[in-house]
Amino acid sequence: MVDGSTKVKVLYLDHTAKWSGGEIALYRTLSALDRSVVEPNVLLPMPGEFASRLQSVGVTTEIDPIDEKILEIRKDSLGKRSLRDVGVASSYIRYSLRIAKRAKAKKMDLIHCNSLKSDFYGAVAGKIARVPVVWHVRDYIDSSYLPSKVATLFQKFAQKIPNGVITNSKSTELGLFPKGAGRQLSRVVYDGLMESELQSACPTLFTEWRDAKPKIGLLGRIVAWKGQHVFIDAARELKNRGIEAQYQIIGAPLFGEADYEAKIKKQAEPLGSQMEFLGFRSDVPALLRQLDILAHCSISPEPFGQVVVEGMAEGLPVVASDGGGVVEIIEQGVHGIRTPMGDAVALADALQDLLLHPEKASMLGRSAHARVREKFTAAHSARGVESFYQELLGRK
Repeated sequence: MVDGSTKVKVLYLDHTAKWSGGEIALYRTLSALDRSVVEPNVLLPMPGEFASRLQSVGVTTEIDPIDEKILEIRKDSLGKRSLRDVGVASSYIRYSLRIAKRAKAKKMDLIHCNSLKSDFYGAVAGKIARVPVVWHVRDYIDSSYLPSKVATLFQKFAQKIPNGVITNSKSTELGLFPKGAGRQLSRVVYDGLMESELQSACPTLFTEWRDAKPKIGLLGRIVAWKGQHVFIDAARELKNRGIEAQYQIIGAPLFGEADYEAKIKKQAEPLGSQMEFLGFRSDVPALLRQLDILAHCSISPEPFGQVVVEGMAEGLPVVASDGGGVVEIIEQGVHGIRTPMGDAVALADALQDLLLHPEKASMLGRSAHARVREKFTAAHSARGVESFYQELLGRK
């Protein structure tokens, strides 16, 4: 048990410094932490935008380079298979030893692992340093995301290795603990947006679109499971029905998905100038404000649905895949519309309904705007994490 009058000193680990989903979510939470309760320290294996942004908000962030062998491990080989490689195993141990030494020297109370790869070397470091370890699981751990054997192995590890587990949705928690047993302490903490991202006023009701061709966007990393091909199929279906709209795909491949990007660009050729590929953009809020409708097309259960929340925060009507954490964000027909995963025709039907009934889209957008401010803020996330730490450490 730790004296509740002192701060909880936490060492946060992540295997990348790229500005991506899990890293963005952690940045938002750390920005909103009560520094009188938690003292955050972040250790990354490389410099990058994530590291720079953390430093800009006063979070102590250090770089300790990691062996390329660890970074090259693909998600489908995590666990026993990768650790059978002597070189990989020794690299894990060496890096874990350095983390353990750092945790002991800085008298850390907790090690908080923010990615699947860091879960493993963070767990070893925690055992060596005798520091409790928290796994923050932001991925859907089942055969839709990982090979079934790897998913099963990770589920078993999650029951036995960390001292506590945080998940970003009930859906993620169920995927991690399908039998609902074996975990002493776990909690769902939804990701949320920072106060600076919640400045948009609630949109006024409208009965007509501002442009003759409303703009529909899909935002996110270009990778097959995000369903850009489904979005393009839906757009082509709407064109065949004579429904006028403009479409944007915002995002870029991050981890070697160039072939998929080339494939969907060819798929979109019949749409001509109706479909734009904007690539990676850092001005996401501004781009969202230029859209009229946001589409979300993941063909596998989304662990949470960060982009969905971002669009809702701007007052956009959202049509999203009906699965994973999205179900916890959008009440059907109240905060948006959910359609079956991978069903381009159903997506086209929902988009057509909104395009033909702008007053309905307007009401959904207003409801979505309020929903985010009630439930999905970084402050809510930070309070949930803080109280979880105190419970785990036995603080009152």
